[in-house]
Amino acid sequence: MKKLAIKMPNKLILMLVLGVTSMWSCQDLIKDYELDTNPDFLKTMTLVDYIEQGRDTSLTLYAEAIEYAGLTELIAKGEQTRVVPTNNAIRTLLASAGISNIRDLSPNVVKGLFSYLIFPGTFRSIDLDENETIEGETLTGDPLYLTRLISSTDRYRVVVNNSARLATPPIDVIRQDYVFMDGVAHVVDYFPTYQQLMTPTDSVPDDVDYSEAQKDTIWVTDDAHAYAGGRNNNYNSGVNQLVSRSGQYRYTFFKFNTLPIDYVDDLTSAKLHFFVNTINGSNFVPFCAVHETTDDNWTAPTLTYNTMPGFGPELVTAELALNWNEINLTGYMQNVYKDEKPVISLGLQLLNGQNITSSSVQIRNREASNGIYTQFISLMGPIPSELILRHNEPIVVANNGITILTKDHFSMASYQSSTYTYSDNNIIFSLMEVPVNGTLTKYGLPMTKFAQFTQQELARGAIKYVHNGSGNDSFQLKALDFIGGVYEELLPVTVTVQ
Repeated sequence: MKKLAIKMPNKLILMLVLGVTSMWSCQDLIKDYELDTNPDFLKTMTLVDYIEQGRDTSLTLYAEAIEYAGLTELIAKGEQTRVVPTNNAIRTLLASAGISNIRDLSPNVVKGLFSYLIFPGTFRSIDLDENETIEGETLTGDPLYLTRLISSTDRYRVVVNNSARLATPPIDVIRQDYVFMDGVAHVVDYFPTYQQLMTPTDSVPDDVDYSEAQKDTIWVTDDAHAYAGGRNNNYNSGVNQLVSRSGQYRYTFFKFNTLPIDYVDDLTSAKLHFFVNTINGSNFVPFCAVHETTDDNWTAPTLTYNTMPGFGPELVTAELALNWNEINLTGYMQNVYKDEKPVISLGLQLLNGQNITSSSVQIRNREASNGIYTQFISLMGPIPSELILRHNEPIVVANNGITILTKDHFSMASYQSSTYTYSDNNIIFSLMEVPVNGTLTKYGLPMTKFAQFTQQELARGAIKYVHNGSGNDSFQLKALDFIGGVYEELLPVTVTVQ
């Protein structure tokens, strides 16, 4: 990606994206010839007017959220580009936070999420050069990227957040170039959030002594996948698969019986393990979401697409690779034990690959090769940590305001003589007591008890405190390191409202 030194109003920076070779297909897009013949056909109304008049019933939750967050005037002030998530995108976002209604979040949290989808300037597909990306400074101050991609069938395809700086895959625009009297709108079916690419936590060195740590393994009891192309068929005997191409959707499900442990409060590591034996698709790098399912009343011999459980809260997203994959479920498993759930039921789905021919992921089932690829969840208790406290200072926030948390508020370090390297990506915080008069957010999404973040995410502005207008506040954190060590005391963090 080449950044062009072009001075533009509204703090927009033009960037050139080189080497885009993927083929992209369209769904219900406003074609360039329609724009050429009638580019102003919606200019007599605002975006919210368009939705409230019932012209697109798939966008009603967007209008509700904008009104609830007090953003109606801001999004209608004109000369702006708005990325508009569908009802499905918003429901998926809410499910990832474990809720079903936008009003279960505070108005200020909703304001932060939707403010990221607005930036100055009006940009249609035909305003961009081929393979060009614009970087818009959103109302949150974080950048949002729009890219025009070309193919032999569509020379004006727009995608959102197609950037190597981000940890999330590009988001296809499904309806684009709406020109209203108050600006331009592009519709997406997945909710964009600003998630910078972070350094992964280091692998645990081979010489770490875990002889004193408590360890347990929970083995899968059922694994199966469901296929949209064979809605009444059971695929228990075949390899598990993940596919996100239209009409070819495949989802994989794992079920476990919870194993009693006596170190719930000190559970420092819980990881889901499964073996990926095949990744299909040219240059395809799969991103997978792991969800808790809406019920656990399914069995591998009877599961079909028509009977599969629904996808509940999104627990984590991860890039998949060949061989064994480990996905961190520590926060989720702590809640499983806190809520005394007897069964763990997980659903996996791909987040990308819709427009890559033959894209798919194959996961070995537990019957393969006499069970050597059986999925499992590994659990481990703590070992002593070499971490020391560096900072623990009060957070100052305006009434009903938002404060970006930094390492000056709280941070850990280690002695120079420490055995291992504790860089920011190797220091982890777990939320043990949630704030009462506000919300901690990670990438704009509310954090619940046991949610985790790294010190690198803290340093790069991913963690925010959002006040709800009800006075001073506090919360508590547990500090952990990447090898399973736990700092001996909880960190109390106070919030002072000015």
